[in-house]
Amino acid sequence: MSDKKRENWQRQLHIDMKTPLLYKHLESCPTLGHAFLHVAAADPLALVLRYPVASSAESTRIWRTVSYADMVEKVSRTAHFLHSKGVGLGTPVAIISNSRLEWMVTDMAIQLLGGITVSIYQSLTPEEAGFILYDSGAKIVCIENQEQLTKIDWLSSNDCLIPEREKQPAESTRIPIDLVVTFEPLTKQETPTTLKAPLFSFTEITEDSAYPKEPPPIPQKLNRHSTSSYVYTSGTTGPPKGVIQSHGNHLVNVLQASLCGVFGGDTELFLYLPLAHSFARLIYHAGFITSTSLVLPAVIDHKSSRLDLSSIARDIRESNCEVLPSVPRLFEKMAAAVRAKATTKGLQGYLMRYCLSNAEKIQHCRENGLPEPIGSSILYDMFKPIRLKICSQLFGNSLKHAISGGARLDPSVIRFFDGLGVTICEGYGLTETAVATHVNVPSSRKIGSVGRSFPELEVRIHPDDHEISVRGPNVAHGYLNRPTATAESWTDDGWFHTGDVGRVDDEGFLFITDRKKELVITAGGKKIPPSSIEGLFKNSSFVSHAFFYGEGKPYCVALLTLNEPEVRVSLRALNISVPENAPLSEHPFVASQIERVVNDINSKLASYETIKKFAILSEDFTIENGLLTPTLKMKRRKITERFISDIQKLYEE
Repeated sequence: MSDKKRENWQRQLHIDMKTPLLYKHLESCPTLGHAFLHVAAADPLALVLRYPVASSAESTRIWRTVSYADMVEKVSRTAHFLHSKGVGLGTPVAIISNSRLEWMVTDMAIQLLGGITVSIYQSLTPEEAGFILYDSGAKIVCIENQEQLTKIDWLSSNDCLIPEREKQPAESTRIPIDLVVTFEPLTKQETPTTLKAPLFSFTEITEDSAYPKEPPPIPQKLNRHSTSSYVYTSGTTGPPKGVIQSHGNHLVNVLQASLCGVFGGDTELFLYLPLAHSFARLIYHAGFITSTSLVLPAVIDHKSSRLDLSSIARDIRESNCEVLPSVPRLFEKMAAAVRAKATTKGLQGYLMRYCLSNAEKIQHCRENGLPEPIGSSILYDMFKPIRLKICSQLFGNSLKHAISGGARLDPSVIRFFDGLGVTICEGYGLTETAVATHVNVPSSRKIGSVGRSFPELEVRIHPDDHEISVRGPNVAHGYLNRPTATAESWTDDGWFHTGDVGRVDDEGFLFITDRKKELVITAGGKKIPPSSIEGLFKNSSFVSHAFFYGEGKPYCVALLTLNEPEVRVSLRALNISVPENAPLSEHPFVASQIERVVNDINSKLASYETIKKFAILSEDFTIENGLLTPTLKMKRRKITERFISDIQKLYEE
């Protein structure tokens, strides 16, 4: 990118041109490994990341820091070990783990050797993980703990069902695994005797002086076009597809995101998102190859990979991080928790309700350029200590802004936090665009949009169906082993069809309206974007998930799940007694409140969009029950299959 192009783009986004730019090496370095070693050599004592050590969500945190000098030594020893086991140019190596120090060390070691990182969500079943190992060809697997080792042991002892994909029929086969590295130390009792592959400890590797602490030479053939990673899509519409991402894709995207002002300089980013997701990968790369640093959550459970959300919430608060990237679900649950507390009786509940109502009025005036009523403005100043306390309990005391990506964030949630004084910058991107293409920045936002496009990225809207297509240096190379799917999604001249529907306004802000393949077409031929209607339920602290349905039907219905913790808080505040094991979905008061929510939402919809009937389900949609992807998106096909009888009852007379 030329200096003139960069300056013009930054001027458009109102970015301070006096801020020193520290990212020229991202344009000149040929690989991620070169960029990492470049930054490390510039300041070996600079902070790469910090993380807390704790035995439980409630215990005291002991914070530890890792410098570039420390990180280079860990990465180098790991790279020499992997090289001794045959990892080199083009060798796929899988990682199955939560986001943690060892994940990033292993990945960067793979990058230095010219290998290909295959990231696998820690929440996948053995067969789901086995499919990715089979499809990618990865035979060396780095795992987090005993839970993941159990999966690998199962795969080494059982045939795995490989689903049909393109012209390849479904088959059942044994997954070859040649070597396993475990991040958590395991005792002999925890190691299955049936495991045939040799097992190594990450700790022993990085502390073994037999492996040099100086980095190995980066292969000369490795360049910006070389494959860095296979990142698999979440598989909401079929078997996951491996997206082929290059070193250049990642380097360009880090440069784009850094220059736009959403993070950069000496900013600290909190990273709790799974690194199997490209959004998290962008954050990790920024922390390793720029002056930005990372904050990680504590590893509480050393045997399983289940996240402790209360522990993560505490780490967010106590870390005092400056930028919090997240998927929408975290912000939605935070907003619901605050609203639920405002329903409590007594002076505290009254003040919170009045504070939130006042903040909403002020936010509305500021967003729409209206004069603030004098009385409301005075109250807003008076309520500042309450707003600061709410924000401090959620985010700590140093938050500059948050970033939302991975799925659509309902504008009402952004407005809620705006009223409290917390800026959320919504962005957009796909695994296939490696990853971000658009983002709102603190100095230039439009609520409801996903911001302006990154530099050197072309965007066009198809005139017939309004599908968004993009072309640029961060767009990935295609799908692994999927020539037909690649041809369907990429044009010969480099345009990628996103499958999302949207529009671009006169100022260049992109608005996403829905997924092209997820539009509900009723019996009357009306096309309805379900996510827009489902998003309206985010204002209710009672509703956890809303699933809109009406494909080929004369009217639309909804399946609703309850946010049980917040429902119980509200019930207690109203002195309504409900036994802990009693199903809330059958409680008459809860049903009446949900009916009020549905009626309120229907009043805002066109007649053909309204929800004529609804059902309150007794279970929520979760990753564990297979109804949410690891990035917390609803698996629409799975939900329909699981609850088809409930849906059918809603269409009975």
